[in-house]
Amino acid sequence: MKTLYSNFIPAIFLMLFLIAGCSQEEQPQPQPESMMGEGIEVEEAWARPGSADRMSAAYFILTNFDEEPDTLLSVETDAAELVEIHESYITEEGLTGMRDVSQVLVPSQSSVPFREGGLHVMLIMLSQTLEEGDSIDLTLNFARTGSQTITVPVRL
Repeated sequence: MKTLYSNFIPAIFLMLFLIAGCSQEEQPQPQPESMMGEGIEVEEAWARPGSADRMSAAYFILTNFDEEPDTLLSVETDAAELVEIHESYITEEGLTGMRDVSQVLVPSQSSVPFREGGLHVMLIMLSQTLEEGDSIDLTLNFARTGSQTITVPVRL
């Protein structure tokens, strides 16, 4: 004798199977042709305001559209005496720290975000006060593609 629910059992198993498939770790997806670019592109660049002789930070997203990986070796600017690539991390004691990163790999067909709480560019001993609405030039030096200068707006 069939019960009212016996017709729903196959549907329930199908739904569980589909849900389990969706919960697996997401695989990198190829970029659609409309999103394809060329070389290394820098997007969403910005820097924090800061006082002369103090510090600031710059953030952006690097996207490598090439078939070969590249490496960000250094960043330069006239706006600071010292420029370092840093990453934020959590210590064993649960405190937040920053450490210098000598270079950053930018894999082919991938993006690397420089953001608050992660990779970022430290601008140390600012040569000028950076106020919201100003902009600075950063030169990013890559191992394979060479140097690229970008204009970075200062904002909160």
